[in-house]
Amino acid sequence: MWAVRRYLRRQVRKRPPLPLAGLDPNKAQRVLLINSTALGDLLFSTPAIRALKETYPHWRLDLLVNPRYAALAQHNPHLERLIPFPGRSWGLLSLMAKLKRDPYDLAIILHGNDPEATLVAWAAGNRYLIGSGGSPLSFAYSAGVERKDPFQHAIERRLDFVRLLGADTPDKRMQLFLPSRELIRAEVLTIRHFGDNPSLLVALHPFGSGRYKWWPLESYAALGNHLHETYGAAILIISGPGDRKEAEALAARLAGPVLVTGGRPLLEVAAFLKHCRLFVGNDSGPLHLALALGVPGIALLGADHPRRIGPYAVEWGAFLYRKEDFCPQEHCLNQKCPDNKCLQAITVAEVAALIRTWWEPGFKGKR
Repeated sequence: MWAVRRYLRRQVRKRPPLPLAGLDPNKAQRVLLINSTALGDLLFSTPAIRALKETYPHWRLDLLVNPRYAALAQHNPHLERLIPFPGRSWGLLSLMAKLKRDPYDLAIILHGNDPEATLVAWAAGNRYLIGSGGSPLSFAYSAGVERKDPFQHAIERRLDFVRLLGADTPDKRMQLFLPSRELIRAEVLTIRHFGDNPSLLVALHPFGSGRYKWWPLESYAALGNHLHETYGAAILIISGPGDRKEAEALAARLAGPVLVTGGRPLLEVAAFLKHCRLFVGNDSGPLHLALALGVPGIALLGADHPRRIGPYAVEWGAFLYRKEDFCPQEHCLNQKCPDNKCLQAITVAEVAALIRTWWEPGFKGKR
């Protein structure tokens, strides 16, 4: 990082950023948005993207995005073009060179890892750049957005970036746009596997980016069997290629009909979720996928705080959180947590009770 900081300081001395007050939104045309991190981070940014387009419909919004999740932004009508983010590779230098040849009027880092995100934004922006005030490279920004509330939700955090430009929206829901072909394909596969019009399909996502975020698999098995016995539910296990063994072992412990998504493409997984009546899962991308699609979701949270990453601006969303009973850290990122007691303390009975009191009345009313 220190070498990049020295390099960027030299470049900034030659071409310092301009104060944001000098930007005329009516004359600006091309804006680069950067969201180069995880799936949930991308969805958290969609209200801010919508706010920009609603406020400045003449702006062309291009998005620099993690190529693993680009398909989820492919059909967003507010975006003109997607640019794959190469990460820490030689492709980063090539991308910076291309952006310098045809700079944008403005670059906004909605969420990205430094130093790469700031380097790309600096190369792309025509001396107007918005980023996080907490970045060690914020000297390259026209304006840095400080985090005044450590528990501010990630959606509001991203909206603060565009509020500097006078953009905002009363609709703070995440958005995900699915093509009809994916929805039809998921419906066909669902009927093929579970039969015509299964009465209730519930998605479980027992996995995540680190095991310190996992609710115990045996608890998911008990919950899945409870859902089948109580509601006649069929279970959709959301899993990736790396979770195959655990997902198949979990499926073998379930009494009712079950389907494991495995390594299916993200758009297809999202289309499956759209057909679900309930989602229960850990702090992970699929949780936010379900909420963005309007699927009632229950988040089982441990490390991070629900005020920051829990269900927000959704019709049906709930969470269970016990970390404060076991850990004094406000924002735990201990990826080597030896026992994650905070998640183990959440019981199957608690989840079942939440489903019964919060979700069941609405489900029965929407049959």
